[in-house]
Amino acid sequence: MFDKLPEYIDPINSVNHDKQFVGRVNQSRLKRLGELTVAADRDVLVELNFFYDKALRFPAFIMKLETVLDLQCQRSLKTFSYPIKTEVKGVFTTSLALAKDLPADIEVFLRNEDDAKLSSYEWVEDELLLSVPLSPVDETSSLDYVNDIDLMAADDSEKPNPFAILQGLKK
Repeated sequence: MFDKLPEYIDPINSVNHDKQFVGRVNQSRLKRLGELTVAADRDVLVELNFFYDKALRFPAFIMKLETVLDLQCQRSLKTFSYPIKTEVKGVFTTSLALAKDLPADIEVFLRNEDDAKLSSYEWVEDELLLSVPLSPVDETSSLDYVNDIDLMAADDSEKPNPFAILQGLKK
């Protein structure tokens, strides 16, 4: 087991040696994630386990990620903390045809035989981006605008009906 997450990982070599990587990556190193967050100064705890899955008959991995993202609430426009704790299980293959019968909860990584290594930071960033909500909303934020709408509706009920004059024309 390693204490530091390496920048590049050879997944097949890691599977062959049942390697495990545990480390931290600062969110500031993940540029695409930084574009979606208000502040990117926290660490991401990463655990990668590589093994050969005998049941699926594929080189496989389990990735566990844990962090907190600072997002902007689309309801109140205030910053809030959004915790992420995710676990992904997947397999490596050189052909999608080989992986067509795999269960739906297994992520499939298509690899070229020429590509020996992959960037662990980009891989972590991809998984985090999939965890970010499309429209982040802080469920604990107050709904001040709902109260404003209620007040406007109350004001409307006090106004006279503009069609009341037409009542006199009815016979």
